[in-house]
Amino acid sequence: MIYQLKITLKYIKPPIWRRVEVRDSMTFYDLHRIIQNSFDWEDYHLHSFDIKRSAGTSTNHLITIGPMNQEKNQVFSFGFGYDYDEKKVILKEIFQNEKDRVLYVYDFGDNWEHDIVLEKIIPEENDIFYPRCTKVMRLAPEEDSRWESIFDDVVIKEIDGKSLMNEINQSLANEFENWLPQSFENYDDDWSELLDLAEEFKKLQPWKWMDDDQIIVVKDPETEELIYCSVMGGAGMEFGLVAFIGEEGYTYLNRLMTGNINDEKEYFKQNSLTLNLVDRGELEDEDYQLLKEHGRSYRGKNQWPMFRSFKPGYYPWFLDGEEVQLLSFILDEVIFASQYTKNMDQDNLAGRSYMLYTFDKEEYDAASNDVTKKDEIPLYVNELELQHLKHSLKRYNTPLEFDCEYINFPTQDEPDERPYLPRVILSVERKNQLIVYYNMIGKDGDITETVQKELVELVKRIKAIPREIWVKEEMARLLNPIAKKLNIQLLPVQQLPLLNAALKEMEQMMP
Repeated sequence: MIYQLKITLKYIKPPIWRRVEVRDSMTFYDLHRIIQNSFDWEDYHLHSFDIKRSAGTSTNHLITIGPMNQEKNQVFSFGFGYDYDEKKVILKEIFQNEKDRVLYVYDFGDNWEHDIVLEKIIPEENDIFYPRCTKVMRLAPEEDSRWESIFDDVVIKEIDGKSLMNEINQSLANEFENWLPQSFENYDDDWSELLDLAEEFKKLQPWKWMDDDQIIVVKDPETEELIYCSVMGGAGMEFGLVAFIGEEGYTYLNRLMTGNINDEKEYFKQNSLTLNLVDRGELEDEDYQLLKEHGRSYRGKNQWPMFRSFKPGYYPWFLDGEEVQLLSFILDEVIFASQYTKNMDQDNLAGRSYMLYTFDKEEYDAASNDVTKKDEIPLYVNELELQHLKHSLKRYNTPLEFDCEYINFPTQDEPDERPYLPRVILSVERKNQLIVYYNMIGKDGDITETVQKELVELVKRIKAIPREIWVKEEMARLLNPIAKKLNIQLLPVQQLPLLNAALKEMEQMMP
């Protein structure tokens, strides 16, 4: 979407302001550049953004956004750290409702304050370059002239607003000439091929004779992983293709097909690439920009291709170059396989939910549901330490809930990188509903080793060995080597209600 912002230079009479239109996917660093060009500042001095009103609510304490000091890995303002890095925060994370407001301060000596108000949220227009200035009022003061403006009663000259607006727009066009999110790097030939295949898939409409539980399985020619492809559209609601990749993809697909996904956070555990055929209004600005760059335009419902990458522990994201090539290969195989199934006797497809396309025989064989084999889980904790705990600590008789779960708080360590989802290790006492252990972990490290060591830390924290811990089935498998050594009974369950409630409360407290 497009944000119409009014940016007013405060404490100046008569008023000096600019009205600009910007994409909601731009960062606050982009907005800084827009303001610099719009007011003809020279970017000699420090600057900051102060959040005054976000999501329709005025902030009760100062929240600041500013430039990152890369050497010290912190943001700075006269020795005080900012809360967020301007290159990591996008506009729509702060500006959510009309009248939301941010203060931009430039030159901490002259202290030029710019009041930024979200006036409207409007749809993007075709063939319009964004960002753009749509109205100006008066020239801005010169650089380093604040005290002259205050004490010398400087007169602000009236100007030809249309001419100044044209100058600003030319400056913005030069500044953002090559603006394109890094998510869509210049793999022009690969993207063109993928878009051509998406159009061929859409024209074929395989959902008219295939159900989403009839899985086409292809093999990645590079990694030799199996990829399980489900055609969407048979129910007449969502149209496209989901390609579940490797063991993680198969595990998620199997749980999806058998109705064993009861937690919304399971969504973050899939490994897949998707093609969705959507309406124009469902596209992000980046999606539309990609199609526009490649000369593609469509009309009607469910006609616009949108591509996404899902990786366990990461926020759904745009495709990188390798994923563009892989999804092109997948689509090409699925199109061929779909045409093959169209010509088959439909009675032969009945009951064959899992189908394997084999390249050498060019036919389908029933694929085994037991595609993946569970390896034995190793013990990652020193056995001597476990023996010491077992013989020195008493038993903890109140049952606990224990889990390691993603928390829906996308995080970036570096600007423009794919956001990941931190994990939270949490344990809740079932009787008194108290949190007895909590730890936040990042994206790195082996999850099996992590949860085993975290369980040991829980034992040390409560200074006792739990008799019974409620866990999900997969967590029970990971913790079983520890549980055997410490004589802990693991009780596998579908849901952990107390733990889920605690996680939701934690997410609501996130900024």
